[in-house]
Amino acid sequence: MKQFIEKNKSYIKLGLISGVMFALVMATFDYYMGRPFSIIKFAAHFVLFGLFNGYMAYRKVKKEEKKRGK
Repeated sequence: MKQFIEKNKSYIKLGLISGVMFALVMATFDYYMGRPFSIIKFAAHFVLFGLFNGYMAYRKVKKEEKKRGK
């Protein structure tokens, strides 16, 4: 597990940061629209968007490396 984290540290950080930012934006939008804050909705936005964004960044880098012949 430690080896996985060391190898993919930048993708994990990207996923965490983008997930938090997206969840905050969505919570702010809900607050602006007068909806109550939901921790479950916040967590779902954070986890799902963070995983998706981290995976897409990983996939993009691997595809570019393959294209360059590494």
